Amino acid sequence: MKNTYVSKLSTTAILLSVSLLQACSGHPGAGHWESSLEASSSPYSALETEFDGKGTLHPNQLVPSQEGKEDLWCLWQAKSATALDVQCGDGSEEKTNIKFELVVTESQDAGSKLYSQANLLQDGKVVATFNRKR
Repeated sequence: MKNTYVSKLSTTAILLSVSLLQACSGHPGAGHWESSLEASSSPYSALETEFDGKGTLHPNQLVPSQEGKEDLWCLWQAKSATALDVQCGDGSEEKTNIKFELVVTESQDAGSKLYSQANLLQDGKVVATFNRKR
């Protein structure tokens, strides 16, 4: 009787542990992104969204309006399974706060889901298209 109780308790603990680990998997928007080749006029050259909810948005120094601009420091949180709310600032006294949405697009490869492209939107308009950096 005692062994049956311990066995059921162990099975329950294992199932609970597995379900908790699945819930902690990273968001597909987390990672390092770089501007796609066809987006050479994009105002942003790269975006790094770390798993801790912090990130960095890099201006594209080749675009005249971005010359000499510093990196923007960002905070992000999941908005949905494939989207992040991203807020960035430059640390200036003016307290620049720019809001973006990063939407990761899903593609299929040999039956598995890939999240290798993303669009950065500002006010609902695409301002940059990124590929996941490998």
